[in-house]
Parts: sequence; C-alpha cells; structure tokens
Amino acid sequence: MKDVSILKFYGILLVVLGHVTFSYSPMSIITPNLPSTTLNLVKDIIYSFHMPLFFFASGCIFSYQLEVKQKPMTFMQLFKNKAKRLLLPFFAFGLFMVYPTMVLLGFRDPVHYFIDGFILALDPRHLWFVMTLFLLFLVFFVLRKICNKLHIPIWTTSILALLIYSFPMNITYFQIRNVEEYLIWFTLGYLFTIYKPVFKYVVMAALCGLGFNMVMPDFIPSNMLKLFNAIIGVAIFYLLSVRTIKIEETKLYQWIAPNSFGIYLFHAMIIYWLEFIAAPYQINPYLLSIAVFVTSLTLSILLTVSVRKLGLGVIIGEKSK
Repeated sequence: MKDVSILKFYGILLVVLGHVTFSYSPMSIITPNLPSTTLNLVKDIIYSFHMPLFFFASGCIFSYQLEVKQKPMTFMQLFKNKAKRLLLPFFAFGLFMVYPTMVLLGFRDPVHYFIDGFILALDPRHLWFVMTLFLLFLVFFVLRKICNKLHIPIWTTSILALLIYSFPMNITYFQIRNVEEYLIWFTLGYLFTIYKPVFKYVVMAALCGLGFNMVMPDFIPSNMLKLFNAIIGVAIFYLLSVRTIKIEETKLYQWIAPNSFGIYLFHAMIIYWLEFIAAPYQINPYLLSIAVFVTSLTLSILLTVSVRKLGLGVIIGEKSK
C-alpha cells in the first residue's frame, strides 16, 4: 500500500494548505487585513477534492485489511477499535483544544457551543472528518456484511452510496449529512483495492461528464459535477503518488507520514491562533500563508511527537506504551 501511504502524505499537505488559504475565503471566520483572490482560488481548487481523497484512502486501507489480508473482524471489534482510534481523539481535541480556541477567540458562545459543537457534533470544526470517518467505517462494514449474507457483489455498494449521495436526507446532527456525502468516496476507495484496473473507466466517465457540461451547461446536476471534479483531483494525485514512490526516502516524508493523523488533529487550531494574531497587520498574503503553513505544520509534528513520547498516544488514536 505504498501508493496509498504516499497519497495520504500529499493529502495532509493539501489539508493544511487548504486551511491556511481558507482565511481568504468570504466564509472564513478570520479575515486577513489584505485579501487575495488568488489564494481564495487555491482554496477552491484544494477543497474540490482534498477531503474525498482522504476518505478514498481510508476505504483503500480498510479494503486491504478485509479483502487482501482477510483480517477477521466483528462489528464490535471494529467499533471498539475505531472508538479508540477516532472517537477518543474527537472528544479529547474537541474539548481541550477546539472548544477553548473558539470560545477564547470570541467565535462561539461557551454554553451553546459545547452542546452544538460536540454533544450534537454540529460544528466541531475540522474534527467533523474524525466523527464522519468513525461512522463510515461502521456503515460500510454493515453494508459489506449484508452483501456477503445475500451473496450480492460488493461493487453494488457503490450504487447505494451514489443514491445516498444524490438524494440525502440532510440530517446535520452527528455528522450524518457528511456520512451521506462521503460514503461514496469511502466506497470507491474500498472497491479501488479490489477492482483497480476498472477505475480508469470511472475517471474517463468523469472526464466525459465534465466535457458534456461544457457543451450543455447546467444540464448535469451540481452535485454530480462536484463528484466528477473530485474524481479527477483524486486520480491526478494518485498518479502522482505512483510516480513519486521514492519520496518515501526523503526526510520530509519520514517526518510527516508517521505523524499525519496528529498533524490533522493539531494543525487547524494552530492556524486559527496564528491568523487571528496576524489579522490586524498588513502582511503580504503570500508571505503570511507560507509562514502560517510552515509554522503550523512544524508545530503539529513536534506536538504529535511530544505527545507520543509522553506516553499519551491514546489522545491521537494510538496505543499507549
């Protein structure tokens, strides 16, 4: 799974860069003194596929465990494992890092945010991914069990996932809406490990869909165009991963890859503090973004390593030593 490991390496860099450039979006809760339409465009490009990439990679790894290595697993074993790996970090970082940051910077009311942000999981900031991924593991495991029981081909899960993506119930509590949106990506990643040669046709279909939309704008639903764009983005970075296997030998990869989940957990609030402090000053947007990117990434790595050395690896989803 070297290709998927490298894909996740690129993915975490994109996530950090995406959160840095998000400040230049009209939707940002922090507004830099000097705007940048270019950095807002960079954000739009990254956001078109970077989270689908992560769910895709997670599906690939899950498929490798169950289909290739044929690791025996029950629902309760999966639940306990993912609760330790994902739910514990969700609440640990939510209550001791995200909650204080959002309240101290004046972005959220302390009482309502505790309930809405973490009890109901409506707005846990970047931790939405952690909760969504936890639920996706469980949902897909059940779907796979049903397929096996009924002797239905596993690829049929993609049809159900696409239907759920196309006709969601839009329940926002506990990240259910995001489960509906990203189940298709977890499923595609799972199937990719099994049917890898077939996926060139998926990419071709996405390209045809985008081409057709250029000829007949607004004919294809916006959610399908979003899906097609993300497929192309994930495909490009997967090909890049395959072509850059030797990046594993670099110090940058060796620092980032083993600490990627810790980086994800730490980086967003570090970015908030850095950009909040810098917001009143007229700093060149490109210089500010580079400085925040490098600083947040470096601090996230150091904090992850420190937490591990202190024997607190459980809060970043690792087994305590």
